[in-house]
Amino acid sequence: MRLSLLALLAVLLFANCSRKTTGAVTDGTKAPTGKLRLAQVLRTIDDNRSAPEWMDAKARVDLDSEKLNIGGTAYIRLHRDEAIWMSVKKFGFEGARALIRPDSFFLYNRLEGEYIAEPLSYIEEKYKIPARFDLLQEIFFGNAVFLTDDLEIGRADDGAIRLTGRSREFATQYYIDPVTYRPQLMELQELGQDRSLSVMNTDYSEIEGVRQTFPRGRLVAVDGGKEGTARMEMEFTDVSFSGPVAMPFEMR
Repeated sequence: MRLSLLALLAVLLFANCSRKTTGAVTDGTKAPTGKLRLAQVLRTIDDNRSAPEWMDAKARVDLDSEKLNIGGTAYIRLHRDEAIWMSVKKFGFEGARALIRPDSFFLYNRLEGEYIAEPLSYIEEKYKIPARFDLLQEIFFGNAVFLTDDLEIGRADDGAIRLTGRSREFATQYYIDPVTYRPQLMELQELGQDRSLSVMNTDYSEIEGVRQTFPRGRLVAVDGGKEGTARMEMEFTDVSFSGPVAMPFEMR
C-alpha cells in the first residue's frame, strides 16, 4: 500500500469499534425526557465541547485496510490551533511520524523511506474531502463536527439524541448522549460518490484537566472509493492535558 491512504487516514483520524457505543454517564444521572428543541440541543453540545490547550497521549492502535494491516503504539501530542504530532511505534521502533499544521501536512514513513510534505489543500483537492486542521482537532478532542442549524432531531431507540441532515452533496447523522451531550457516533456520506467517513467514540471517562468526559476509544472507518477502505482502532491508555509538549520531526 502506498502512502496515499495512510495520509488520508492521518488527516481524517483514528478509530475504535468492537465495543458498545455509549456516552459518559458517570453519576447515575437520568436522561431528560420531553420534546427536543434543535437550537437548545446544539447550544448544549457546544457548551460541552472539550478544548484544552495541550494534549499528550499514548494509545494502542490497529490499522486494517485492503493492503495493509499493522498495529502498534501511537504517541499523540496536540497544541490547540497550532499543531498535531503523531508517532507510531512497534516493538520500540518508530514506523511512521506525522505533523499536521493548520496549513500543511508532513508524513514520514520510516519503514518504506518515504516522505510527504504537502499543504492540506492538496489532500482536499486529491480526495475531495474537507481536510481541515480544525475538524481533525475537534475529532481528537472527541467533539462533534459538521453540525449545522438545519438538522432534523429525534430520539434513537436507546434514548440517544439523533440528528440527521442532507444537502445536495452530503448526508450526515449523529448520535449524541442525552445526559453529557457528547457524541457517540458521527457519519458523513458523500452523495453520488462512493466515499464515506464514520467516527465512533466509546469508553468515556473523567480525566483531570478537562471538565468534559473524554472518549478513550475511537472508531474511524474510511471508505475512499477508488482509493480503498480502511479502519483504525485506537484505545487511549494514557492521556494528559498539561503542557507544553515537544513535537520533534527530524528525519533520522
